[in-house]
Amino acid sequence: MSRQSSAKFSIRAKLLLLSMVTLSIPYMGFEYIRELETYLRDALEVSLVDAVKSYAAPLHERSGLFPVHDDNPGHSLYVHEMTHPLQTDGYTDDWKAYLAWSDFYELKNEDEQANPLAYRLIVGHYNKALYVLIRVTDDKLSYRQANRPDSINNDHISLVFKNAREELLRYYFSPTAPGQIRPFRYKTSSDEYGLEYQQTEYATNITGVWQESTDGYILEIEVPTYLITENFGIIVSSNDGDKNITLGTAGNRTADSPGRLLRSSEKIRQIIDSETLPEGRRIWVLNHHGQVLASKGSLDKQFADNKQNLIYSLLLPAVPTRVRDDLAGQSRLQGEEVRQALLGLSETRWRSSPEGKAVIISAATPVRVNGEVRGVMVVEESSSGIQMLQRNAMASLFNKTVLVFFIIVVLILFFASRLSSRIKKLSDQANAAIDDNGRVVGEFSSDRSNDEIGDLSRNYASMLDRLREYSHYMENMADRLSHELRTPIAIVQSSLEQIQDSENSGQADQYLERARQGMERLSMILTRLGEARRLEQAMQSAEYSLTDINELMLSCVAGYRMAYPHQQFNLLSSAQTLTTCLAPDLLVQMLDKLIANAVDFSLKDKAIEIKINSKTDSWQLVVSNFGASLPADMEDQLFNSMVSLRQKKADDTPHLGLGLFIVRLISEYFGGKVRAVNLPGADGVSFIIDLPIKSQTDQMTSQ
Repeated sequence: MSRQSSAKFSIRAKLLLLSMVTLSIPYMGFEYIRELETYLRDALEVSLVDAVKSYAAPLHERSGLFPVHDDNPGHSLYVHEMTHPLQTDGYTDDWKAYLAWSDFYELKNEDEQANPLAYRLIVGHYNKALYVLIRVTDDKLSYRQANRPDSINNDHISLVFKNAREELLRYYFSPTAPGQIRPFRYKTSSDEYGLEYQQTEYATNITGVWQESTDGYILEIEVPTYLITENFGIIVSSNDGDKNITLGTAGNRTADSPGRLLRSSEKIRQIIDSETLPEGRRIWVLNHHGQVLASKGSLDKQFADNKQNLIYSLLLPAVPTRVRDDLAGQSRLQGEEVRQALLGLSETRWRSSPEGKAVIISAATPVRVNGEVRGVMVVEESSSGIQMLQRNAMASLFNKTVLVFFIIVVLILFFASRLSSRIKKLSDQANAAIDDNGRVVGEFSSDRSNDEIGDLSRNYASMLDRLREYSHYMENMADRLSHELRTPIAIVQSSLEQIQDSENSGQADQYLERARQGMERLSMILTRLGEARRLEQAMQSAEYSLTDINELMLSCVAGYRMAYPHQQFNLLSSAQTLTTCLAPDLLVQMLDKLIANAVDFSLKDKAIEIKINSKTDSWQLVVSNFGASLPADMEDQLFNSMVSLRQKKADDTPHLGLGLFIVRLISEYFGGKVRAVNLPGADGVSFIIDLPIKSQTDQMTSQ
């Protein structure tokens, strides 16, 4: 019957499955890259702080670049530099790129509830003209009557500014209907008699177009830049017949004290234009109110088109090349980093882009004049560069992991095939070495490889050798028992025959005594054959107790001196007190076998030494006798069953080789180990037994 069975899950399949663990490398790399992002952000933050200080260096101690204004910064109107010409038509088509930068004004009641009047305003400059776009939210429109050309008792918009002679001029846009409208102002004149009167004067160089919208109206104004200086304001008035509501860009005092036009500083722009900015970086220069004096650069950053990036879109978000910027075109920056810089500290801030696809970091540092903070330099950059580094690193890591995984799989498959073939060869040899009846019929060629399979092969070879020897021993046991039993049987048989033939009663008694001795010898052989079996039963019912080893050994040695009066015994102990939990009866039985063996092989004039060595958690029993040494090939076989080196004694006592086998059984039962070594000089043998020291708690736990 063949013992070979087919494996349900082969080693090759297991190793292949194990190789899948290498796929965790990309995940660990991904987590590492995500952690690396933190360090890259920190590095970007440090670099921006250094950069903003470098960019701000040429602006320090330049008082002419940062004039001091004590007016309310919220009353100022920022002038955006337009990149294309505008057509004054009352529509917003030309303003689409700038509508997000418009300033919002609304009128609130005391209970913080907004009135229907609100508007958005944006001021732009192109060539030699100033353009104003006003988008008014008004739920009820009222127009001027055509027969009243100078009336303002209706919805209208006032344009307030100072001219080059510092005269405060106020022009009104009061339409009679949608379309082009020319503003007018009230001018006070004197007649020939010196009497003052007021007349209406229309502006010939200021134009406007009024168009209705879904929620109000739109007014687009064009003003030549030579007419105005830096003071400029807008007042929106709503009149529905019952009440008149006004809302000015500089509050209630817009008509008398309009705010300033905040323009880009040409000198500052020339300074920052000399700076070479990396792609995707932008710088701002602010005054002491946080208002923008100049800016340069963009947060947009172009990256090389990499089609491989499509593969990793599931792991990392797409890197935006254009960042939707919530600050582009702003007239004033009010972030925490700007506030800290106005207080004299350099600070950074992280914020998400409006669409949430990128993170923007800004660093701000103060600009000082005579020790006073007169401005702020701000540098901004998005995290798209870091994201691209992440994506490229992830792509490289994944590509290399796939290559490594392929190589590992090939190597593992080769190794698994080699391993499987070696194991199959080992299995075939083991199967062929023993026949169906259990006989060792073949040779086992051991593998010389220095690995586990080689060890297993050599162990198999050694095991088969021992099994062959044991089988040979068992096959010869009948001859040995026959030899041991033949003599007493012959004695009994011959004695009985002599008794039958003898007529002398004295001789009959002698023959009966010889028959009795033969029967005793047969009984001893049977007793010793069953001794190992009885020992196993005794070990199962053995009672453990806390035993003083030194005291027990003193008692045993005293008994041996009485049992063997012609033999000397020396007892040596390395510890005054040695207590352990064991079965003392079994220990005494083991010692009896060792002493009996030592007496048989010891020289009569040499003492048998019994040593007790104590260690931290174990103790050692050593029984040494001086006499013949062990053959070199018997040290490992001496403790096997029915192995004996005794020569036939004069008393013809049978020896079946079970004494040292019992010693091994008891020592292993106690959790110890026994070995036999020749004494130095080969003048004797020492039997060494290493046993653990156990407490009663340890013994109960082990049971």
